[in-house]
Amino acid sequence: MVIRGWPLEGSTANAPRDKAGSQANGRWPASFFVLLLAAAAASAGQTAILAFLPALVDPARGALSSSAHDFHVASLTAVHPLAALLAAPLWGWIADRVDYRAMLRAALVILALVTAPIGLVGLPELYALRLVAGMASAAIIPLGLLCASFAANERADQARRFTWLTAFLFLGDLAGPLVAEVSAAILPRAPLMILAFGIGAVGAALCAVRLPRWCAPCIDGGDLPAPTLGATLILLFVTIVAGGGLAAMHVNLLVTRSVISLSREEIAWMLSLCGLGMLAAQIFHARLDWLVTMPRRLAGLTLGLLAAALFLFPVAASMAELSGIIVAAGWSSATLRLVTSFWISGAAAPSGLKLGLQHSAASIGQALAPLAIAVIAPGAQHLVLWGIGGLSLALLVSLPLAWRPRAIVKSSA
Repeated sequence: MVIRGWPLEGSTANAPRDKAGSQANGRWPASFFVLLLAAAAASAGQTAILAFLPALVDPARGALSSSAHDFHVASLTAVHPLAALLAAPLWGWIADRVDYRAMLRAALVILALVTAPIGLVGLPELYALRLVAGMASAAIIPLGLLCASFAANERADQARRFTWLTAFLFLGDLAGPLVAEVSAAILPRAPLMILAFGIGAVGAALCAVRLPRWCAPCIDGGDLPAPTLGATLILLFVTIVAGGGLAAMHVNLLVTRSVISLSREEIAWMLSLCGLGMLAAQIFHARLDWLVTMPRRLAGLTLGLLAAALFLFPVAASMAELSGIIVAAGWSSATLRLVTSFWISGAAAPSGLKLGLQHSAASIGQALAPLAIAVIAPGAQHLVLWGIGGLSLALLVSLPLAWRPRAIVKSSA
């Protein structure tokens, strides 16, 4: 018995199978909910620290010059996705050859350990912690998608699982800054300690539940061909631009703005609004079948919305305007992330390497955009946003030429 494609407790429908083919009766739903929390924990660990970076870089408030301060803030923002860029394909390649479950569980524990000391260490150590956190997140997110794929018995079911897992990924973006503010009020010197305990608890829960070892016996892709090389490349470029555009906005919130100067609490609120837009996008797509029936049109419309947000962001003159632009950018980035991860994974047995490459592509944009802002002249940061907006429009034009996906017939639950 299933509801909206998800098996109820006690049902054997779509239950994961191990290598010998035995079913995990009624245990998949509990493990999937823990997997959702793991995705949320990984993303929360990334966004929770962002509002604190200006104070962590320069606790004395004025000891560093404005240019040096902005350089370290942008560089610390970039270190996390840069580590993910390098590590994600490696973790995916290894996961295709060994038991990915141990890697997934270990990554959560490591993420908790490197999140806890934030605020108690100096600037060099902070760079090291951000580096290791990025490497851990690079394992959690692609391997979480791989695990969700292993439990799917058809392509439409895989799309639903991807959507909900991505939704919780962005729920973490929404909750991370808010949890960090609560934690900072209780433990001002260690503002992420409570979040670290939460991540550790999720890691412990993931060790206690049963995860599928291999792919379900059949993922029904019908005659749907694998994406061509050209289609895969353009989807990877879309992933880069979507991640880079949002990262550029985040860093622009942290560095000095000529029109609106934001406090730490206002920055945290903006980051949470962005996460709200991301979460709303996933809930929207979970109720519709556009991801499988009209993905190219969906990607094109979303690229246009992202470009508009990037062009308008530097000229926003009020908190209301800034809030609307942030929500639109979050919606766009989340939708593009979902479309690319689902279609790059292909219709055959899911591949950790492919999902690792897609996460790596997202990390390229998230790393390069902050680095560009770090080295560009003060006051010219908006040029990075407009440049990414131009790339979004270029992809919008070239998308129909390189990618011609065949719609998947949505199966009934």
